[in-house]
Amino acid sequence: MKRFLCMVVALVLFAAPAFAGENMVLAAGGGYKKMVNALAKVYKTETGNDVQLVYGNMGRVTAQAKNSGAVDMVIGARFFFSRAKLNFARTMELGSGRLVLAWPKDASGGNDPAALLTASSAKRIAHPDPVRAIYGRAAHQYLERSGLLPEVEKHIVVVATVPQVFSYLSINEVDLGFLNLTHALNVHDSLGGFIEVPQQYYDPIDIIAGELNNAAHPERVADFFRFLKTDKARSIIQENGL
Repeated sequence: MKRFLCMVVALVLFAAPAFAGENMVLAAGGGYKKMVNALAKVYKTETGNDVQLVYGNMGRVTAQAKNSGAVDMVIGARFFFSRAKLNFARTMELGSGRLVLAWPKDASGGNDPAALLTASSAKRIAHPDPVRAIYGRAAHQYLERSGLLPEVEKHIVVVATVPQVFSYLSINEVDLGFLNLTHALNVHDSLGGFIEVPQQYYDPIDIIAGELNNAAHPERVADFFRFLKTDKARSIIQENGL
């Protein structure tokens, strides 16, 4: 039964790419959907070439890239791709993921994350899972290396993912929450505000594009890599917090 369900999922995800002909398949973390959609749209306008897009959490993206044989290229955090031991023909660094501290609408914020975290009003602080979520890992490193962890640990509410942190913020379930800058920019209208956390307190988060060794459309991937170096592509990437 389990094997049958896996086959069904694979067919649902990759039926379209199978009939995409010359179109390359790009899999990306769901948090980068807005950026990747914008890149694919401009790329099609300039070249006429479609890109088949697949999104999911990074665990699913790496599993699909490694096991399906249908993915040509991935975009996401190098950390996850290295952990999954994906084999790349080439990679390109798109930018650095950045950690921010956000607060709900109608809440008073500030420009010092340490002061916000240690304020008496910060009774519940949402934190992505430090084991499974890379920005949860970064948040834990920041709290630990800055010396804030002992003071704020009792206020931390651990949730699975960055989107869940935002969900808690959006309904005023928490007073503060750790997000990545890309996600914060995507939902800024639903937040009171956010402040970037000093990058020296957490390990660098490299966001890369990678061409898989077994890519079925290497010429199309090469052309998309060319596009990623253009001013238009770089502008889109930077506007999305990388």
